[in-house]
Parts: sequence; structure tokens; C-alpha cells
Amino acid sequence: MKSRYWYQALWAIAGMVCVAVASAQGIPADQWTEQERQFVQNARNLFQQQGLVYGDEQAASAVQQMRQKAQSTPVPAGVPETDWTPQEREYVKTVREQYQASGMALTQEQAQVMVQSMRNKLAQLMGSVGALQAASQLRVQPTSPVGVPGATGGAAVATAQNAALTEEQITQTLAAWPAKPVQLSFTARKDGFDINGQPVLDPEGRISSYATDVVGGAVTYMVQSSRGMSVKSLSAADPSRKLVLATGRQGPNGWEVVTSTGQQLSGQTLSVLSDGFLVGRETAAFRYKAGQGVSNIAIPSGYFLAPLQRGHVGATGFVLLEKEGATGTDSFSKIAANLQSIGSFLGTNRTDDFALMDIQTRKLYPLNISATGKNVNVHSQCRRKNSFVNQCAQMQSFEALYNAQGMKNSQHYYWLVHWLNTPAGPVALTLEDGQANLYLTDLRTGRKVVALNRTLGIADWDAIQNSDGTVALRGKLAFDWKEIPDVASLLQGAQ
Repeated sequence: MKSRYWYQALWAIAGMVCVAVASAQGIPADQWTEQERQFVQNARNLFQQQGLVYGDEQAASAVQQMRQKAQSTPVPAGVPETDWTPQEREYVKTVREQYQASGMALTQEQAQVMVQSMRNKLAQLMGSVGALQAASQLRVQPTSPVGVPGATGGAAVATAQNAALTEEQITQTLAAWPAKPVQLSFTARKDGFDINGQPVLDPEGRISSYATDVVGGAVTYMVQSSRGMSVKSLSAADPSRKLVLATGRQGPNGWEVVTSTGQQLSGQTLSVLSDGFLVGRETAAFRYKAGQGVSNIAIPSGYFLAPLQRGHVGATGFVLLEKEGATGTDSFSKIAANLQSIGSFLGTNRTDDFALMDIQTRKLYPLNISATGKNVNVHSQCRRKNSFVNQCAQMQSFEALYNAQGMKNSQHYYWLVHWLNTPAGPVALTLEDGQANLYLTDLRTGRKVVALNRTLGIADWDAIQNSDGTVALRGKLAFDWKEIPDVASLLQGAQ
């Protein structure tokens, strides 16, 4: 690759010399500018490394030819170093090191023009909007330049390295996308999801999670591969339009995430939002919103951010919190937690181990849901005692959304709390009181009504958001399913 570069550079210089010799005798060395002297020195170094001689007459002719070309070609304006993005600075640094390793020098003027040329190339190849997307996704390391910069400062640049975006550019890109369809529906699939029946896949890797806002039309998803993960925004009207919002990797200490604007975030959890993503720590959370940047979310004392957020955080502005110490590890704490859970089921006391919090106001909506249901038990080393009982020597207990039979762990908080945005405003659906009551809460006013009730417990339930944004509810009471076509009508009837 390096040899190929030298020969290309030599041919470029040789062609320049031939044209110059045919037209003029050249400019004497004592009349050269500092840039011209640097150009000649670079050319001589290239020739010497190949065992060739770059004579004074060739140099003088090349300088004259460069001056003639400069007179007929406007000098391109460069980008001042103060306006470079962090990625552009790193790119220039790498190219400068490559020049130095080859015995050449890259002047500041040449570097400024090189950055401008890189930006122009992206704009020409991809268009103004496409250039923003390309800049956020390019991660190619700069290669050896194909030509040698001359007195005009023309930089020979083949690639760009992760040119950073600004939040304003992201806002402009998203604003240029077509408006959302009037009817919008999403369907989950094993790899990806469907938008109005059209499959959405990503060649970069597997789509591990996604978040949508049927009302606003925002769509964001996470792609995971062997290289790490990417968070991308998607146009619901034209799924071919995508924009990388961040990249990162999960390590032993949690997530390390870098946005396309250069901001770095770290935490134990990462949740995709319809308009960005959420990085959580035990006592704080950091929300990145596309076009607006990162905002801090202070978690109230005594709570921590629940690792799993089933609701539409981005569309509603609410997050789920869990109480500290709700599930202790010692025997006494476990017994106390179990007794409290039984009391909650019988209606003698509340547990309130979880709460929904308004990100803006920090107002809490306590939920009578126990944290003890998170774990499933797996027995091993079992032997049959009789037709109905097995005796097992060991038991392992761990948090899981599904049990050993592959069925939903219906007592896990993930299946008990769901909140989403509707045309009438954000609402929450929560199965509380030992799973006896399915509540509907208006998150704007705090009004809370019972949607479904069964003293012995609601076996299963689900919320379905229709293509017009309205939400239907269905719950399994014993062996029968009961449906509520529009939960907004239930709230209105309770006024």
C-alpha cells in the first residue's frame, strides 16, 4: 500500500515537471516562497527514498508551473483551526504524523484547506443532509495522501475520520425527513420490527431494542454487533433514512457511550428512547435527546433507576424508580419483604417498592408493587420422593423475565408497569395490589382509576397502541379476556 502511494506521488510530480519544462525555464531558488521551498523539499524526499534525483532545474520548473496554476485557480479557503471538530483535529494530527514519518511537513494552511476539502467532498458526494449522516458514520483511518500539497494549499485527502456533528445539524437533518404517516403502527419481530407492515432491519447487526412514539412519530433503535453497539434514529415515513446518534460498548463496569456530537456517557444501564437514549446509574441518570444534547436527571434519595424501562420514557417524560433495599440479601430482610408482599396482596398494607417519576418536576407516583417478584427459582440435584413431590438438594434464585419453562415471570415489575403517550396525553397502566387491580393513571393530572379488577389476581394483560395513537387494554380474568377499546374514554368517564 505504501509502495503504491510513493509511485502515485512520483507520477504526479513527474507529470507536473514535464509540463513545466515544456513551457518555461523555471523560477530560481532564491525567489521561492517558504511554501514553495517546503514543497520542493517534500518532493526531493520522495524521489530520494526511491533512489532517484530531483534536480534544481526540475524544482525550478515545478515551482513556475505551480505559480501559473495558482494564478488561474482560485485559492480555496480553509477552515480555521478554532472551528475544527475533535475528530477533524485527530484526523489532521494523524496525517501530519504520516507526513513527518515520510520526511515531509504539513503546514497549518495546508491543514486548514485539507479540512475544508474533506467537508466539501462529503457535501458533494452525499448532499447536505446525506453528508451529516455520512460524517456521523465514517470511521475510516486516514491513509497516505495520494498527492503532495502545493503552494495553493490543495490537500490530497482520501478519507475522513468520524467527522463530528453538532446538535443543530442533527436537528436540521431530522427536520428534513418527511412527516410521519397519519396511521402508524409498529410490530415486534425477532430481529428488528415492522413499521406499517414494512420490515426494518439493519445490515450492521442485530436490532436488540427499539423505542417508538406513535403520536409524535419518533423512532430510535439499538444495533449490536461484535464491534459494539450503535443507537440510530429512523424516519417512520422513509425507513431508509437513518442517522447514527451514538456508539458504544458494554464492559464489565457497565456502558461506555459516545454521541455523534462527541459527548461521553457511562453508566450501568442503557435504555433506548424514542428521541434518544437514557444512561442510568444508581443515583443519577443522563438523558440524551437528539438535537438537544444531554440533560441530567437527579434520582430522589432512597430510590435508584430501575434497570428495565418498559414504558415510553422519551415520549412521556417519565422514568421508573425502585426503592433502595426493597429486596435485602440477609434472611431477616427476605422474610420481612415476603411478609410485606403478602400484606400487600391481602390489602393490609402497601409496599410501594416502585414509583414513576416526572423527569421535569421530579414528582413521584408511588406504585403498590413488590420488588420480591423479580427472582425465579431453579432447583437442581432433585430426586423423586413420591408421585407429587421431588426433593432437591440445591436451589438457585436469580432475577429473570422468564421462568425455567420459558413462560413470563408475571410477578416481575417489567410486566406490571407500562406507560405510553396518547393523543390525550401520557398515561400509565399498572397492575398493583398483589395483581388484583389494573389501574389507569393520567400522568398529567395524577387521576387514577381502576380499569380491571379480580380479587384472585389478573392472570395476564396487555396494552395495544393503535395506529392513530389511542390505547386499547385487554386483561385475562380467570379464563376470559376483557377488553377496553380506548382507555382515554375510561379516564373521561371518571371525571
